[in-house]
Amino acid sequence: MEAEMRVFVDSLRKNITAEDVVNLEACMDCKMCGEACAWYLVTGDEKLHPTHKTGLIRQVYQRYMTIEGQIGGALGLVPTPTVDDLKENMRYFWACTACGRCTLACPAGISTRRIVRLARAAYADSGLSHANPTIKSIIDNTERYRHSFGLTIPQVIGRVGLFLRSEGIVAPVDVHGAELLFVCPAAGNAKIPDYGIKMVKILNAAGVSYTISPRVIDTGTEIDHIAVHHNLSKQMLEEWEEEADRLGVRKILLVECGCDARTLYAEASEVLGRPFRYPIVSVDTLMLDLIREGRLPIEKTDLSVTLHDPCYATRLSGLGDVFRDLLYLVTGNFVEMTPNREHNYCCNGGAGGMRLPENTDLRRKISVLKANQIRATGAEYVTSPCVVCTLSLEDTCRTYGLAQSDERMALVLFEIVYEAMEPALAKRGELERMYVPEELRNRDPEFFLEHSIEGRMAALMEMPEFPALLDWLERDEIVQRFAKDHPQVYDHLRALRDMTTLTMPALRARAVAEQSSFGSRKGGDS
Repeated sequence: MEAEMRVFVDSLRKNITAEDVVNLEACMDCKMCGEACAWYLVTGDEKLHPTHKTGLIRQVYQRYMTIEGQIGGALGLVPTPTVDDLKENMRYFWACTACGRCTLACPAGISTRRIVRLARAAYADSGLSHANPTIKSIIDNTERYRHSFGLTIPQVIGRVGLFLRSEGIVAPVDVHGAELLFVCPAAGNAKIPDYGIKMVKILNAAGVSYTISPRVIDTGTEIDHIAVHHNLSKQMLEEWEEEADRLGVRKILLVECGCDARTLYAEASEVLGRPFRYPIVSVDTLMLDLIREGRLPIEKTDLSVTLHDPCYATRLSGLGDVFRDLLYLVTGNFVEMTPNREHNYCCNGGAGGMRLPENTDLRRKISVLKANQIRATGAEYVTSPCVVCTLSLEDTCRTYGLAQSDERMALVLFEIVYEAMEPALAKRGELERMYVPEELRNRDPEFFLEHSIEGRMAALMEMPEFPALLDWLERDEIVQRFAKDHPQVYDHLRALRDMTTLTMPALRARAVAEQSSFGSRKGGDS
């Protein structure tokens, strides 16, 4: 057996379960799974059919992992897959989002997505997937930066801090004893941090006890679902737990990411060999409870909205009712798309569909199904409780002329909630509730400086790399996008550059003065 094949097979042998054996043995090759797969339905390409992927892994399993195959292979009676076969077919395991829709059409209920996940892990363990530059970058970035897009902690904190500072919003950082630990998935703080500050405003306005970690800046989404690198995924999950231990929080806040929902509710047990140690609170469930309890005031928006169900959150994690209950509370014009819930078509972006650039043309072609779904609703906006789904939907809406290139038709679900919250706060004269989080109210200036984003920005100024960070922020496309509606962001950048000439005592004095201004806002809330 070739060396890479040996490692590939060892990986399968290590990770395979009794259910996986049934999945591999029970297939009748009826091909009905293809009738549910968007990638096959649109293209008719047999290599994109679910059974093309499962068929190869079945051959590997039967040849190298069964007594009959080992004997039959030695006698030339059973096909012997080679490393060249693995290399030739590797791309098809990532021309797939492992969304699980094919299982709904299978008479035997076979989980093709589970076989795809096993295969991706084996490709990672054997090193074969490292030949793909994007997958390799996810692995390398996670090892080096603990962020799959390669952002550093100063870049993540600095950019979010700049946006919050520009709007006068404060977020709690490194607060011990808070109720919830808020860790943003890499796609969120890399691709939509400007939209994400609305989530901070919601949590602040509702008086939620939460803290942001200054150490953990990635939930491990891509290492778990794209690279499927179990060793690194285990390290990321353990570091998440250790950070929760250090901060003394009680629960983990699951921010809007479909893949993270599946990780925390299911895959973590596989990777860790035990359940994740902390209770999980979905941010959508949290917002729903906050509204029902009267802690988050809302005025129903008249936006016409349809919902895209993230495959990993609805079909694979059962959260579909939560999203609908939330939408019915915040908008009076919610329109279901067809099909919906667990039968909804994939956005074609998750688990590598959008991340791998070689998929772009194919993904856009396949997304005609999703575009037709959205168009048929007549809705003004499509929303999804998943960052990557929303990014993929935004691209689909522009590709198929549902939205102009400078328009956003796809919104993350918390943005719809924000549209209902802001006018309600304004009507009550309580907009100031968004500015200061519960954990920083009625705190002394030193605590405020140490545990706010503002204080973290002051600490960054002590770094010799701070001028380079400011240069990066000035060139950053996300900052440029934010500046279109918030031109004052460049004034804040210039102010930050001017402050680099100040001494640390002067910086502290300035931060304390700014904390006092926030304190006057708190007085207005009481």
